[in-house]
Amino acid sequence: MMIALAVSSCDRMPVYKNPPLNRAGDIAINIRTLREGTPEFYSFAMGGKKIDFFLVRTGGDVQSYFDACAMCYPRKLGYRVEDGKIVCRACNVSYTIDELKTGIGSCHPIALPGRSENGSYIITRAAIKGGSKYF
Repeated sequence: MMIALAVSSCDRMPVYKNPPLNRAGDIAINIRTLREGTPEFYSFAMGGKKIDFFLVRTGGDVQSYFDACAMCYPRKLGYRVEDGKIVCRACNVSYTIDELKTGIGSCHPIALPGRSENGSYIITRAAIKGGSKYF
């Protein structure tokens, strides 16, 4: 029974925190809270769906991605961080943080448009809605 419990718990998706919102209702994450090279995962509820995404700060720039790829998204497993890499939970393809910018690969995370503004990284509701089909 202990083995079954341990195996089933490995299959569960993690629960991510809700992102902070600005007055307009868009996601607004304080850039200073992002650690260099360490992805930060969030969940945003919209239209009855939980839309997961992550941000990563590299070389002072912030990038954002849906926790899904165009190839494996039907399995709804997303990515995990392992040994400094982003790894697809469905097929185990991995990318270094630096490789994320290129957007090349069979299981690359889907880019989530965002912008830096006054010390915050802003992701609009429209941008989130644009990727909702993957969740």
